[in-house]
Amino acid sequence: MIVRSLLAFAALVSAVACGSANDAPVAPPPELAIRSTDFALLPCSERLLPGKCVIVLAGGKRVMFGAPAGVTLDQSNADLRNLDAVMLLSLRGEDVEGLDELRNAAWRAGRESSLPVAGPSGTGEFAGILNRAYEVSDALIFVEERPAGGFDAALLAVLPGEGQAEATVFDTGDLRVRKFETGTDRATYIVDYAGHNLILSSCGGTPLQELSGGEFRVLDCESEWPLGAPEFVFRDGSSD
Repeated sequence: MIVRSLLAFAALVSAVACGSANDAPVAPPPELAIRSTDFALLPCSERLLPGKCVIVLAGGKRVMFGAPAGVTLDQSNADLRNLDAVMLLSLRGEDVEGLDELRNAAWRAGRESSLPVAGPSGTGEFAGILNRAYEVSDALIFVEERPAGGFDAALLAVLPGEGQAEATVFDTGDLRVRKFETGTDRATYIVDYAGHNLILSSCGGTPLQELSGGEFRVLDCESEWPLGAPEFVFRDGSSD
């Protein structure tokens, strides 16, 4: 009887303590204000993904580098719908296993056109294999859900530079992404915006030895993969 009474009392104390803690209002984290003229980096997920991944926001564009499994888990429909391109860091499993997730989730979220993809040599063939693998599934989804972009918006579209050791793969005039193949099935990218450069390199790739002009930020295995928090490379006309 004494033991039961003690256990009941302990449970009551625990419930009261937990209840008071849970009842306290928790302030939401402040929204990160990113303007279309900023050059910012965002983690792809709040959780640890099996491969490298970062989202670059610059010039009003949203470009994802890396496509590991689980990459869509913390992306909103708006994030997926407004993704402008995906750059594969390598063709190894840890860097591409989420590409089909991105393809399918972005389409169902309302993308209005095919999802552009770039990467090391072989990316075009890989994208084609994924598109063919989902032909039947795409048809069923199109009939049942009628995604806003239509049937063709389900597809992965390969950006210029496929098979080239060096190429400009994405260029809007103010935002330019250049690809450099730096090892077997790996790629390094230089992102240039407003005179500021960002180097993104996969693990195991050969780092670029030279970068002509401008300030630059390097994100590779020797520095800060994975990116743990949002970061500005360039903000409101001033370098941080």
